[in-house]
Amino acid sequence: MNNLEKIRATNPELNIININSDEFRDYGVVYDEFDLDEINQYMDNMPIPAENVYVPKNPEIEKMPIIEQLSHDVFGGMELSAGQCAGHCDAFSAIEFHQGSEVNITFTDVIMVLGKRRDLHGYEFNAEEHTQLFYVPKGMVFEMFSDTIHYSPIDVDPAGFKALVVVLNGTNEPLPSSFESNNKMLVKKNKFQLTHKSRQDKVQAGILPGVKGKLIQVKPIR
Repeated sequence: MNNLEKIRATNPELNIININSDEFRDYGVVYDEFDLDEINQYMDNMPIPAENVYVPKNPEIEKMPIIEQLSHDVFGGMELSAGQCAGHCDAFSAIEFHQGSEVNITFTDVIMVLGKRRDLHGYEFNAEEHTQLFYVPKGMVFEMFSDTIHYSPIDVDPAGFKALVVVLNGTNEPLPSSFESNNKMLVKKNKFQLTHKSRQDKVQAGILPGVKGKLIQVKPIR
């Protein structure tokens, strides 16, 4: 059995779709023209942390040619932020979106849970009803459109996950203390987020518990 078959067998109640299927075209684009040798070598030497850690800007990664290529070919020359997201995650416990696409590169197999902003009503989103789960193998470069709701990659292997996140420059960085907005979902620069009520740490941090429905959880392969 390959890992897609294993993760499906471990989670028979979930409909897990291959990212190369037609269903993903509503959410983004898969690319196969980028040279990953340099970034693969860098990420291979990076251990997976015990917790889920996201670094919005990693200067060593941002100077690599692949970031310039992504800027030219996907983002039309816009300045980008690039950094690693790695660790452990087993549930779709929050949602987020940005103004502008996000590109991810995977260095382990992961599961991505994706939805569309059209199903966000006020400050509520029913993730149980309005998401699809995609299996993304190691070594994939994929864009998620601006209107695609997403969150952290989810583990396929119990050892954890590693991915690269590329977004418009400044996205996911802290807002100035003097910044004011009437949008209750805005939590960082160009980062709009709601959480599930099960994430009391996020609720206590002031993030609205607007993710409705049963918590989507994925068991890693055995």
